[in-house]
Amino acid sequence: MNILYRGELVYRDAADIIKAEASGDDDDESSEGEGGDDRYLEQKEMQISVCMWEFGQNDAKRDSGSKLCRLGYAGVLKLGQTFPGVVLSSEATRIVSREDRDIVMQYGISGINCSWNRLDEIPFDKLGRGRHQRLLPLLVAANSVNYGKPFKMNTAEAMAACLYITGFPDDARTLLAPFSYGKEFLRLNQEALDAYASCSTAEEVKIIQAEFMAAKEGRDQAKLEKL
Repeated sequence: MNILYRGELVYRDAADIIKAEASGDDDDESSEGEGGDDRYLEQKEMQISVCMWEFGQNDAKRDSGSKLCRLGYAGVLKLGQTFPGVVLSSEATRIVSREDRDIVMQYGISGINCSWNRLDEIPFDKLGRGRHQRLLPLLVAANSVNYGKPFKMNTAEAMAACLYITGFPDDARTLLAPFSYGKEFLRLNQEALDAYASCSTAEEVKIIQAEFMAAKEGRDQAKLEKL
């Protein structure tokens, strides 16, 4: 998908496209954790607890979730372990919003660290019985593998987005700081993140998401008409 607009959500120019394509298969997240030598990164204190179920599907040296664990920003959950906080999952039916702030404050957030290519291998029924499974609204990835692709965030981007939307932008920035694309993720999605974070309920987030989607479709249609 080529995203060629700026102002509503994201801008992807020729250089960005070349950079993403040069990194390899767009659906393989093996290079999602690029960002320098971990030895030179100073850990900052976070307000919110972050955890994940790890399935070892990506190269641990380059994987963003693995990097968060190495740096002490995230812990690992055991298979079958129930997490009482917000769980980011593609199997969820409810979208994350500021309504979840108290849950996140008390228990934290968790996610599933895996490859987009191998979602069918994840035993979702064995990830515990968390009651607060959530989806993220429309956002786009900034990592070089899936740059500009909607909903294709890697683990670090997804966790940071959840923190930002639920009212913890400082923690979101801290989580993204070790990654070379961290600031770019915020730049690409700044308008959307601020809009979602300003919503009081999941229903309001869905309305804002629909507006972004409609704007994108309108621009895509206008582009086709010019061909």
